[in-house]
Amino acid sequence: MARFWRRIAQFWHEFRNRRKYGAIIRPDSIRAQAEDLGHLAELAGRSVALAEVESRQLAQLGREMRSLVLMTRQTSFCSIPAEKRRELYESLSQARQKLLDSMQKARLASEKTQ
Repeated sequence: MARFWRRIAQFWHEFRNRRKYGAIIRPDSIRAQAEDLGHLAELAGRSVALAEVESRQLAQLGREMRSLVLMTRQTSFCSIPAEKRRELYESLSQARQKLLDSMQKARLASEKTQ
């Protein structure tokens, strides 16, 4: 009987999370963030002078974002718990902010010392 009540509580918790974070955990919003982050990684790779390691990391980030975009188009993506999708959304937001910050601090490939 305890297992039954635990399942009810788990269902209720999941339902509340879906209602509370409904807009940000939708596959469309996660897909849009992944596309944006992939595009920024591509732009950063082309416009900023980078070491080989950083260049590989940006290329990998771009590949992972393309893969995530494809995953969000599958129906199985909706079966991921709401809490995990919210964490993914927040992680993508943080990664985007870090990438933007590092791009602002880096020298552009076209800059020349005067």
